[in-house]
Amino acid sequence: MNIMEVKKIKKVLASILIVLLMSPFQPGVENVRAETGKATISVSTLNVRTGPGLSFPVLTKVHRGEEYKIVDSQKDWYKVKTKSGEGWVADWLVSVETAATGDSSSSFNGRVNTDGLRVRKGPSTSDGIVTVLQNGDTVTVTDKEGDWLLIESGSTRGWVHHDFISETNSTPSKKSVNKQGIITDDALNVRNSPSLQSSVLGVLNKGDAVEVTGSVSGWYEIKFGNDKAWISESYLEFSSGGGTSSEKAEETSTSENLTGIITVHGLNVRDDTSLNGRIVGKVSKGERYTLLKEKNNWYQIKLSNGNKGWVAGWYVQKTVTAAAHEDNTSDENITILYNGTNVRSDASTSANVLLRATSGDSFPVKSKDGDWYEVRLPDGSSGFVAGWVVSIRSAAGENTTPRKRSGGLQDKVIVIDPGHGGRDSGTTGASGTLEKLLTMKTGELLAEKLKSAGAKVILTRKTDEYLSLPSRVSLSHYYQADAFISIHFDSIMDSSIAGHTTYYYQNQQKDLADDIHGSLSDRLPTMDRGVRIGDYHVIRENNRPAVLLELGFLSNPTEEANVNTQYFQDLAATAIYHGLGDYFSE
Repeated sequence: MNIMEVKKIKKVLASILIVLLMSPFQPGVENVRAETGKATISVSTLNVRTGPGLSFPVLTKVHRGEEYKIVDSQKDWYKVKTKSGEGWVADWLVSVETAATGDSSSSFNGRVNTDGLRVRKGPSTSDGIVTVLQNGDTVTVTDKEGDWLLIESGSTRGWVHHDFISETNSTPSKKSVNKQGIITDDALNVRNSPSLQSSVLGVLNKGDAVEVTGSVSGWYEIKFGNDKAWISESYLEFSSGGGTSSEKAEETSTSENLTGIITVHGLNVRDDTSLNGRIVGKVSKGERYTLLKEKNNWYQIKLSNGNKGWVAGWYVQKTVTAAAHEDNTSDENITILYNGTNVRSDASTSANVLLRATSGDSFPVKSKDGDWYEVRLPDGSSGFVAGWVVSIRSAAGENTTPRKRSGGLQDKVIVIDPGHGGRDSGTTGASGTLEKLLTMKTGELLAEKLKSAGAKVILTRKTDEYLSLPSRVSLSHYYQADAFISIHFDSIMDSSIAGHTTYYYQNQQKDLADDIHGSLSDRLPTMDRGVRIGDYHVIRENNRPAVLLELGFLSNPTEEANVNTQYFQDLAATAIYHGLGDYFSE
């Protein structure tokens, strides 16, 4: 073998060696998985932000039912592709359809066989919780990975362990019913299937008559316009008035008896079912219109001038004929809650100020415009006052401000506000405990307990991120919270001070404060510092029942060590849970 041949062999061996050295890294490329799938918007209007957090600017707005491709994810946020570019949406406000992975199995119907079943983002207990299902809830199983099942329940999609799902051959057996019923509670959600996790189609109010067509355990099927829908059996009584059920059915089953209530100010009415349609008019928040037709989540209405047009369905709340629920404010008075309250020339915070009222001033109500009251001023002229800075009383002196106190925790909307977050750490304990992390832990424990009781829970923050005080209050108003709970831990220069305190600001918040504080005092081992008025933004500016809790002093070394334990946090969450149960049982 000559020198040239040896050199050629060395070159070949070198090439083979290089390939062998590189080849182990190639499979790694296959392990890189970009986030894939589609996000379906679950709320009426959702902000798409430039970054994964509520503090980032809004890029654009999207609407219920719209689907967007997911291109990335970070903690509790998905990055989606919109017409305005790529932006971030909160995962708790969307439902996600991921690309199928592994071997897919035939889908089947199932039923939850335990209470408080946690539905997770992925097939492991380390994945985040999407929602909590209860014993008897129906699901559809669409995929399997190991011992985990991918299920759908209403608009919710996630993973559960197979031990807690019993296979059924079909949907729950429905009994046929042909009766007339009367709704016994206000703002009752009407759903598309007999489950608390199913989509809300609209609302019914106390006194509404409905035709009941079927039933399953805990639920009644009713006619809702031209559709079939479901309501909880707890809020319906069967009527015993004259006329046959078939005669009464004719009165409530036509589409003319389905009414839409506009939920935003200045909503455009268009000549087509598209945002590109020509604007033919405008409607305002609180106005009611008969829904003539429905198409692609748009509703056709008839304006006062006789013209017909279409409005976006995500700005319309459907209900049955609302004649019995029209505002009747002629015998009501408003009482001003705060000194220096502005009385304006129109129902807007940008309208001119006519005068500044003093706490305790009272004015007769002429009409209601959305969240504003038109009142009669002493000189006979009219002015407008925001509804969240007044209390409403009838001519007889009875407080008529709507309260939703009955029925327990089921379906109540609870906004939990873990104090501080991100660059705002709150107070720092004697041994270095950060308040922002402690409030988050306690808030999460409380959320799980409330969800297991059937409450609808919104956390103002789900991670260690900064959120402004107005944003926290806005979430309370946006979701029309039945209760807003802001969780904090206290600090003071005197390290001997210890105990828990409950704060409220407005009179209508005091009952909630008393009930929660009573439960805290009964259960917590710490000193009771009482219920007090506190000038804190999240309760001062909040028009919903709201309290701020200081659960202990981190400046006290002994109390800091105590509140850091899992035992104390669970005890505090349990106490708040029972306090809310007391509040909603009256």
